[in-house]
Amino acid sequence: MTLSKQRNSFETQEIVADTIGDGSQTVTTAGTRVQLTATATPCRLVNIFAKAGNTGNIFVGGSTVSSARGMVLEQARSTDWFPINDLSKIYIDSSSNGDGIQYAYVV
Repeated sequence: MTLSKQRNSFETQEIVADTIGDGSQTVTTAGTRVQLTATATPCRLVNIFAKAGNTGNIFVGGSTVSSARGMVLEQARSTDWFPINDLSKIYIDSSSNGDGIQYAYVV
C-alpha cells in the first residue's frame, strides 16, 4: 500500500507501508483525556476516525488536549493521515461519556 498526501506548501511524500495496524479507544468520562495507547507504539502515519455512534465531539491532540484545545472531530468524521512516530503521544477527549474513536496506522 502506498499513501501520499500534499497539503498547502508541503512536499508530497510517498510512504510505503511495511505494516498496517488498527485499534480503538473510548473516553469513559467526558472531560477526562485518554491516551490512544499506553504502550509505546512506533508508527509513521495515523488516521483517527470518530465512531458513527458518538453523541458528541471528539478532541484529538497531545497530553494537554481538552474541549477547549485540540482538533475537533464530529461523529463519523476522520483526520487526514498525519505523521507521528509513536501512537502513545496522542490523546483524545470527548464532550459525551462513552464516545470513542477507531484508528489505523502505518509502520
